[in-house]
Amino acid sequence: MYRSGLIRTAVAVAASSVCLVSGAAGAWAQPEAPTAPSGAQPTRADAVQHAKQAAARSLREAYATGQVKDVMAGTLTSANEVSLDRLPIRSAASGFRASVESSNSAILTAKGLPVSTGNVLQVRLANPQARAALAKGVQPLIAAEPSDRQATSLTAYRPDGTEVKLGATAPADVPVLIVGIDGDRIVAAGTKVMSDGFKAAWPRTGTASSGDLSTLKPKTSAAARAASRTAPIPGPHGRQASAARTSGTGTAPGNGTTSGDGTPSGSSTIGTAAAAQGKNVTRINNVQLHKSNEEPFWKGGAEAFAVVSGWDKNDKAFAEPALQLPYLDWTGVDYHPNQNLIDWGHFGYDSADLVFLEEDDGTNYKDLTKAIVDALLTVTGYGTTGIPLANTIMDAIPDKWWTDDTDELDQVYSVSHDAIAKAQNAGAPGLTYFGASGGSNLSIGLSNAFIPKT
Repeated sequence: MYRSGLIRTAVAVAASSVCLVSGAAGAWAQPEAPTAPSGAQPTRADAVQHAKQAAARSLREAYATGQVKDVMAGTLTSANEVSLDRLPIRSAASGFRASVESSNSAILTAKGLPVSTGNVLQVRLANPQARAALAKGVQPLIAAEPSDRQATSLTAYRPDGTEVKLGATAPADVPVLIVGIDGDRIVAAGTKVMSDGFKAAWPRTGTASSGDLSTLKPKTSAAARAASRTAPIPGPHGRQASAARTSGTGTAPGNGTTSGDGTPSGSSTIGTAAAAQGKNVTRINNVQLHKSNEEPFWKGGAEAFAVVSGWDKNDKAFAEPALQLPYLDWTGVDYHPNQNLIDWGHFGYDSADLVFLEEDDGTNYKDLTKAIVDALLTVTGYGTTGIPLANTIMDAIPDKWWTDDTDELDQVYSVSHDAIAKAQNAGAPGLTYFGASGGSNLSIGLSNAFIPKT
């Protein structure tokens, strides 16, 4: 199921009414610590939300006492967001710094991230059209970003503690400061935790990697041309893979173009001697999210990542290092990252499954890694279960980790190096695959490349 919570839609933000609910000047409307339903244990999302609320409360107090007022206006007039630990506030605000450190530590613990991740708390101006008002000294509204991504209203507070209810659209003339987490930093740290865990499990699951795919760069002119080609145009939704198609521009491989070892750059070299001299990879030419959802103005961007799984030469299931997709923010936008996705040197069969996920407050990356590894250890023998590895991975993730409908963006089954190669040799830029969810929420254009070893 496609999650509507974090993927943003390019929709103009209109002004809305601001409704005073309760609170008097000078009286702090402090949010209570989250409580779980009767008999239920607090979730990790509850812990993250409580930490965000504590940081927002400290920011309001520091703003009310004048410790960050001018600093905040000056900082956010040139940027939409800033890390809370980087605010150049007065030394008297030591309590604010201590609160931020405590809240940040609680978030890292809840999400299974190392201390080396650093600060992940930030404040952002949720309605940039009110930047001029902030610069003029208009009192902002301050709120913690909700963990419930389906929320349709937001409780914010003026620095004096007055409680204000906001609807899904932003006020045009009142700045709204949202205290939330830096999703890009969290996903970068989380995918490293996952990748380290997957690599450590390879002796028990699949074949160990000979290098970090994400750091490799194509060295030959042919590979460079392959990396810069215009990606295929997405076709109708709801299909698994498209027929080969060309775009109006760019150079397609397979027309006399060769890689550094003389092999046509579009052709399959899996299992040949050429693989020992470099890597056969499949990379993302283009990717697009198709589901369009109007969302509350306070929601930040998507923090997406991908897990690639397959079968090694010993018929063992394994997962590749997880990949961050930091560019994948808006629906309806065709992104061209030229990002390496699959290292075919690890695969014993010409088939890979892809799972696309989003960061969520309730995600603990250590436990997520263990759940995936444990699930893959239970599967042996290519095709013996009849269940795609993408489904095995998704079924391994406990429901309690999803605080929205789900964090799953989409899955793509049975990506084939040879099928992509045949399309490229026929003159197309590659193949476009479509997500398996109802209506297909994602399309991804893939091409092959050979990366020589230097």
